[in-house]
Amino acid sequence: MTKRRSRTLHANASGAAGLLLLSALLAGAGTGSARAEVPGDVPDKIRISIGGLAADAYTDAALGSTTSGLGASINFEDIFDLPENKETGRIELNWRINKRQFLDFGYFRLNRSGSKVVEQDINWGDFIFLANGKVTAGFDTNFPYAAWRYSFLDLPQVRISGSAGIDYLSIGASLKATGSVTDTAGNPISGTVKEKGSVSAPVPQFGLQLDWALSKRLAVLLYVRQIYINNIAGIDGGIGETAARLNWWYAKHAGISGGLDKESIDLKSYESGDTRARFRYEVRGYSFYFNFAF
Repeated sequence: MTKRRSRTLHANASGAAGLLLLSALLAGAGTGSARAEVPGDVPDKIRISIGGLAADAYTDAALGSTTSGLGASINFEDIFDLPENKETGRIELNWRINKRQFLDFGYFRLNRSGSKVVEQDINWGDFIFLANGKVTAGFDTNFPYAAWRYSFLDLPQVRISGSAGIDYLSIGASLKATGSVTDTAGNPISGTVKEKGSVSAPVPQFGLQLDWALSKRLAVLLYVRQIYINNIAGIDGGIGETAARLNWWYAKHAGISGGLDKESIDLKSYESGDTRARFRYEVRGYSFYFNFAF
């Protein structure tokens, strides 16, 4: 018999924009050091990027209640040797609706799981997973994104745009074990126990983006999207996305890009009903994408 318990938190939030510091690049663009035009001879109506990350991840989480509080945070990489299994990928679509306005869509996913005989008792939700028992941990993240972007500086060689959109945050963390679990009072629990905490929240994000042409087929892309929420609708924390990529269009309608991408979440506290959770999550690494232009 499997005892399964799932906790889900839902929230709406609003916040302020982050700032992108691009002074060095803008100075170069302002002096005419970039010689090509954006987009050169590559179509700019619709662009699609499909790829992923060779990523390093840091995951820290705690699950408890508003009455009993949160226990110590669990570092999933250290305790469970994540990832035993890993799925990661990203897709982006940019639609230019007129000279200065764009619609951006994206989706990022990273799911991991791992099993290990733990060396210490772990308090997680309404259960205690005992030392010397085998525990399976899972951590899933999904971030669909949609935004309107406006190019407030649109020069032949450089474009700077600001965006406002929604990032639907979805995080789930679970622990599962058989025969080595008690409740918080110390009473043994028979069978298989799975305790899961999850957060789902449509979160507004604001950002800045730089597109800088180095040649007709070579360009730099930089963007940052950021939000910080201070005790609004049970949420206290921040979310950020950054990327720095070099795009090479080896054909008029096809190209590749590579660089560095980073996703970070620092949710100090989430509350819903009697459930309380904390998540700190960061994934960053080298990225590679296949690009298509129409």
